[in-house]
Amino acid sequence: MTRERLYLVLLVGWVALTFTLTSIPNPEFGPSFPGVDKVAHFGFYGVAGFLCALWRLELGKERLASVICAVAFIALLGAVDEFHQQWIPGRSMELLDWMADLAGGAAGALCSNVAVNLFPFLLTSEHSPAPRTASN
Repeated sequence: MTRERLYLVLLVGWVALTFTLTSIPNPEFGPSFPGVDKVAHFGFYGVAGFLCALWRLELGKERLASVICAVAFIALLGAVDEFHQQWIPGRSMELLDWMADLAGGAAGALCSNVAVNLFPFLLTSEHSPAPRTASN
C-alpha cells in the first residue's frame, strides 16, 4: 500500500469513527466540565485536518494549498456533521461546535506542515521538504 493510499484510508477511517461517535444518542461518557464538547470537537477535527493535509502533501501538493484544502474539507465536514446531529436525540446543531471543528481542523492542518519538517520520513522522498542548510 502506498503512503498516499494509507493516509487516505486513515482519513476516511477517522471521519467514519467521528460520524459514528456523533451519531450516538444521549451521550454520557468521559469527563464532564464546561466546554468539554468543544475540546472534543477541536481534537477530533484536528486529527482529521492533520490527516487531510498530510495526504495532500503526500500527493505532492504545495503546503499552503494542502492547508487550505484541509480547512475547506473540515468546514464542509463539520457543517454536515452539525446538520445531521439535529436529528440525534440528546444532540444539537450548534454554531460554536462547528467553529471548534474548524479551529481544530486548521490547527491540525498547520501541525502537519510542522510534522513533516520535524519528521521528513512522513512523506516519501520525492515529497519531503528540502533539507535546511546554513544559508537557508
